[in-house]
Amino acid sequence: MESGDLQQKFRAAFGLAYQRVNALQRDEKRCFGVSLSRCVTLETLLAEGPLPVRGLADRLGLDASTVTRSVDGMVRDGLVRRSRDERGDRRRVYVALTPSGRTLARKLVRCADEYSDRILERIPPERREDVLYALGLLVDAVDGLQAGHCGMEEES
Repeated sequence: MESGDLQQKFRAAFGLAYQRVNALQRDEKRCFGVSLSRCVTLETLLAEGPLPVRGLADRLGLDASTVTRSVDGMVRDGLVRRSRDERGDRRRVYVALTPSGRTLARKLVRCADEYSDRILERIPPERREDVLYALGLLVDAVDGLQAGHCGMEEES
């Protein structure tokens, strides 16, 4: 297979998988009235505990200003709370789940687990490890990319 054919097939398959997973995931999470970005934030805080805004932004792959705006809404809705680092740098603001945020995050994790189970059930058992391996390779490849795309420098 020529390189151009492989690239085209990869883009098509990756794009289709991305669209399908996002659409299905959006539908799954909407049952709790939670946007996908809030869902990921809540699940991250459940898994990792309180995080500084910068740390949360890094884990989500977003700018701190974007996370701050999202956290503002979740504070208003009673899902998270902010607190200052009383023992260290008081300028550092931590974000933590409230009891209702923790309850919702647990529901979202259960929903995600059920979603994952339904997907895995559709993959032959003997191929599931292959799929996980391939996904790991894909994540590593994407993580290894530098900012920008198409091999061109960003214009100043």
